[in-house]
Amino acid sequence: MSDVATLTIRPCTTDDVPTVLVLARADEERVSGLPSRLVEGDVRDWWQTVDLASNSWLLTPADTEAVAGVVWLDRQGTDLGIGVPIAAQQEILPVLVDLVERRAVELGLDRLQVLALVPDPPAAELLAARGYQDVRHFFEMAIELDGPPSAIRLPEGFTLHVATPEDGQAFHAVISESFEDHWDHHPLPFDEWWRLRTADADFDISWWFLAHQGDEPVAAIRNIPARNGGVYVASLGVRREWRGRGLARALLLHTFGRAYEAGFPRITLGVDASSPTGATALYRSVGMTTELESAVWEKRGVSGPGGT
Repeated sequence: MSDVATLTIRPCTTDDVPTVLVLARADEERVSGLPSRLVEGDVRDWWQTVDLASNSWLLTPADTEAVAGVVWLDRQGTDLGIGVPIAAQQEILPVLVDLVERRAVELGLDRLQVLALVPDPPAAELLAARGYQDVRHFFEMAIELDGPPSAIRLPEGFTLHVATPEDGQAFHAVISESFEDHWDHHPLPFDEWWRLRTADADFDISWWFLAHQGDEPVAAIRNIPARNGGVYVASLGVRREWRGRGLARALLLHTFGRAYEAGFPRITLGVDASSPTGATALYRSVGMTTELESAVWEKRGVSGPGGT
């Protein structure tokens, strides 16, 4: 393991959200060259499913209060962990990766994924040298509206509805089915999913919209206001049988209109760069552009022979 003799290492707590936000914003700006629009709510979202007491580490040099880096491990199912390292200086990155690798071995995980912004050659070189493979890329896309968006057009027989708490299970079912094609998707049972959604300090179901054919919900979009400088589209999905009818576009444009009316001209979302449903093309067609790219680096057999 890298030398950590001069570092104080402790678990993160929710009190560290402002500190981690500063690190994350600086990291984004270093790679993208653009001002970061992240807010504290974004950090809280990242940590929703993280056991901070056991699976997070905040590093501080012994002779200063400045934070050198942070990393956390988000377990997905029984065999996968996702590590998110953010280093204030590049020389700290190996220490952060060491920490999540060691924890992955303790947990008996078979696969470890580490996220890195793109382009970040030092991070890519480090992970490749440690046996990770660059397996997937994701885009953060955004639009800044300068006027009301185009009117939505739903196919005949379809209607749009604002979700209510009574729609929770139906909404979850639509999103779960829609994401069955998504790479490395790990669905949550309804009770856990609903608990996480409603525990959010910014939970507001009036930003969730459903498309129905008759009485049947067939498409859904879940938005969170006051994220990343505007409204964040947290999930958008159409059930397989109803794809190709313009429902995702209609839900997205409806979100644009609601956001503009509420004083949020900026809308952002994250998307798999290799989405099997062609999502990136849809987002570009409505004027969204890529602001940030991240890579998923994966190592298999972490806890087995030849692992970490």
